[in-house]
This record gives sequence, C-alpha cells and structure tokens, in this order.
Amino acid sequence: MLTAATVGAYLEQKGLLAPGGQIEVTELGGGVSNVVLGVEADGLSCVVKQSLPRLRVADEWLAKRERAVTEARALGLAAVLIPGAVPRVLELDSEACSFTIERAPADWRTWKDELLEERADETVAHRVGALLAAWHAGTTDAATAEAFADREGFDQLRIDPYYRTVMRAHPDLADAVAAYADRLLGAGRCLVHGDYSPKNVLVGPGRLWLIDFEVTHFGEPSFDLAFMLNHLFLKALHRPGTAAGYIACAQAFWDAYAAGVPGPLAPDARDALGQVGCLMVARVDGKSPAEYLSEDERSRARSLGRRLLTEPPGDIGEGFAAVGKASGR
Repeated sequence: MLTAATVGAYLEQKGLLAPGGQIEVTELGGGVSNVVLGVEADGLSCVVKQSLPRLRVADEWLAKRERAVTEARALGLAAVLIPGAVPRVLELDSEACSFTIERAPADWRTWKDELLEERADETVAHRVGALLAAWHAGTTDAATAEAFADREGFDQLRIDPYYRTVMRAHPDLADAVAAYADRLLGAGRCLVHGDYSPKNVLVGPGRLWLIDFEVTHFGEPSFDLAFMLNHLFLKALHRPGTAAGYIACAQAFWDAYAAGVPGPLAPDARDALGQVGCLMVARVDGKSPAEYLSEDERSRARSLGRRLLTEPPGDIGEGFAAVGKASGR
C-alpha cells in the first residue's frame, strides 16, 4: 500500500513528479475506505488515493479494491456532464487500485465542516441539488448502464453495512428495510453517486467540487437524495439551534433537484423519506455510526428513523416538519 514515504517514488514513476524533487506529503482524513495522501511539489498539487481491502472501522468490513477504477472512470464522466464541479483525474493505475487527482485550494473546506459549525448555506444546498440532477439526468442511457453495471462495491459499502446490519439489529424492521434494499438492487434508472453527503462536497469562494465517486453504479436515484437528506437531518438533531437552517438547506436541495430532472426521474417523497429512515437508523446502529451524535441524539435519530421508515410521509414538507419536531425546533 502507498504511504507518505513511498508516494513520491510512485508519482515519479507515473511521470507526474520530477526525480529528486522536494515534496510535502500529508495524510488526509475524511474516510475509512482508502489511503488518501495530499502532495505538494513544484508544479504539482494533487491527491493520491488508493483503495483499502479492509475498512478502518471496529467491525470487519471488506470491499473490493477495484472501486478505485470505478471512481476514476466516474470522475472522468462527471467532468463532461458537470464541468468544473469535480477535480481532474491526472492518472489511473488499475493494477495498484490507485489514482491521482488535482487538489483543491488550501482555503477550501468540506461542506460537512461548515454545517457542523452551524453555517447552513442554502446557496450551496441548491447548487448541490442542481448538480445531482444534472448527473442523474445525463446518465440514463444504455451505454452508461452497461459501463457501470457492477454493483458489488455498492453492496459491500452500502447495502450490507447499512441495510442488512439494521435488519439484524432490529428484526421488527427487517421486512420494511429489505423492501427498500431490494429496490436499490433492482432495475436501475441512472448513475448513482452512492456517497452523496456533505463531507464529499468541497466548498471554495464561489465554487464547489463533488468528490468520492467510488461506489458509483447504475441504480436507483432515490438513494442519493436520501443519503444527502439524512445527513442534513442528522445535523438538525445535533445542532437544534440551527435546525431551521439545515431544514432550509434540505428544502433548497430537494427543490433544485426536482426542477432539474426530467419527468421519469421526478423524486417521490414517500420513497425518499423511507430510504432516509433506513439510513438514519443505520447511522446509529450500523457499521458506520455518525461520530458526532451524543447518546441522546442517537436515541432521537433512531426513533425518527424508525418512524420515517415505517410510516413515510407522502409530502416532503411533512418530512421536514417531522425533523423539526424531533430536533425540538
């Protein structure tokens, strides 16, 4: 596996770095499934990413390393569909399951960090919704479906650790959760990002990038909608004083998405909110619990998630109101 000590030689081998040049390497956080190294050198500012076979979590969690190849291919497609909204791919090493992309400027931050500091920017939320709509709308064709037909990585990194783990932890919810999981693994409609969350939105002055496309696959678009909504809803439970701002961001995200997709991809509130319920319980009792939630917040998230899962509202506004009530707003 690549390390801070070996990445310089790797980049020299790829022709991206002059031999013997001075470099500064930083081990970047923000994920449990990859080695991620930031590199600064004369004429080069990049991030090198390599997939891990075993994720860095308490429970055993294995995943195929070829997801790095999928991510690089998806970034290349995104650069065409949503130009300027993703980093450029500089190289791909399929054998090493690694790739190199351009690095965001030093003053850019993740949207997750901004939200946790109670800066709920509806402009960012609207842009994130519009970009997702363009990504989904532009990837409904048969050629794209064939190119990204493999869902093994999605199953290993989302279905099993989230849905099946919740089914084991809460047997009374198993049938309801299984129905949503089956839908996600059923006939696809467009490319799904699979990790569409605030931590994977890098925000800079007047610009943003979407990153982490490693579980991209041809599948069910409601997953991306639910994944983002779930993160915004959890922030509302965690920071009740800013709950109204997070819910406003959720509304802006939803509205921008709904306005940007064609009729066949129009979002269904009941389906999306039911998926949110699955994911919310999973972020409490799954393999990847939300690290910032207190025990009381975990309890409220579990209760709200169960309610959304078993009795999802048919109107998105009712869903937002339920979140506001659960946050004490």
